[in-house]
Amino acid sequence: MRGVLSLVLALAAAAVPVTRRVATEDPLRPSCVTVEDPFEDLRDVKIYALVYYGRRTYVDILNAYLERNLRENGGVLDGVIFAMVKYTMEDMNYLVMLHRRNPKSYIIPWHMQGGAWDVIWRLADQPGAYYIKIDDDVVYIADGAIAEMIREKRRGRFLFVSANVVNHGILSAVHQETSAIPHLVKPPIPEGQTPQEQKLGPWIFQSDLMTDPKYRIEHTFYSDCVWRRWDCAALVHEALLWRLEQNSACLFDFGIFDFHAHGYETMHDGIGRSIDWNDNFFAFQHEDFDDIDWEGVATDDERQMSTLHPKQRGEHAGALGSAIIAHWTFSIQEKGLLANTTLLERYRARAEVIMQENAEKFYFGEFQPRGHLWER
Repeated sequence: MRGVLSLVLALAAAAVPVTRRVATEDPLRPSCVTVEDPFEDLRDVKIYALVYYGRRTYVDILNAYLERNLRENGGVLDGVIFAMVKYTMEDMNYLVMLHRRNPKSYIIPWHMQGGAWDVIWRLADQPGAYYIKIDDDVVYIADGAIAEMIREKRRGRFLFVSANVVNHGILSAVHQETSAIPHLVKPPIPEGQTPQEQKLGPWIFQSDLMTDPKYRIEHTFYSDCVWRRWDCAALVHEALLWRLEQNSACLFDFGIFDFHAHGYETMHDGIGRSIDWNDNFFAFQHEDFDDIDWEGVATDDERQMSTLHPKQRGEHAGALGSAIIAHWTFSIQEKGLLANTTLLERYRARAEVIMQENAEKFYFGEFQPRGHLWER
């Protein structure tokens, strides 16, 4: 019954409202126009999400966007493969609950054997299919982002197509360089309280350009501002949420950014491991791995995907500006973001609106299982 209802509702929906950037006389005031996209060109294209699974408190948010993007709910995802990476029994129990809710679309690879990183990527085994690798701490996905990434991938220009990732080792600098990040300042601490006693609410807009030298984002994958500092990560998240509230998030759309325009392994931060971009959310095809170095994948999959495999093939990876998503945290940022900001709560509140819409449209009014209410 659930499948029949979803099919009827998906056909009735016909199209999904997505946002496009339209230029105006002021380059920092584009018009973010909503258009209907029926995804007709992708109707016969097999598309799967490959989620690095483990942290249910974040997947609680991500799931709202995954369900919104399921083909049976009017989106483009034929299925979601949950690659189990690092998890507790409570995390696994939550995943089973999500699978029961979406038995036709959610895939738990019980046959998956323990081992190195290559085991995960070998799950993308369907010839001709397209896959979107998604980290489990993605907390926002713009409507139409996945479809746009697959369309760009099908044009054949890039080996891998990344989303436009907010809180990204490389793209955070691009966002600042294109003035998508305005000058925002931390809200004042109420009288009688200390910073340790209060998590920061929304930052306050000052001007179009960030001129505070403390927030200069270096154009490198292990930058001090963003990768190493929670407050820089907070800034880029605050910028996205502020622009979403102002209906100006399309200012983040830079068109296309070529990660390999200047070659491969061009950045060195005094750290032995070198990557050209973070692979938090990107599109690929099964055939892209025909000649990949599986031993290299097993050792360091991100380095292999972002740098060595494109270099071996003489192809480039690029990021698509219209496919805006938010990556919650690098490990070094996490404690500071959770302890000092209300950002995760605000991302969750946005997702809960989608959860309610999903429940009403596709799940007989049943709200999704919640993953953030259990103690780890």
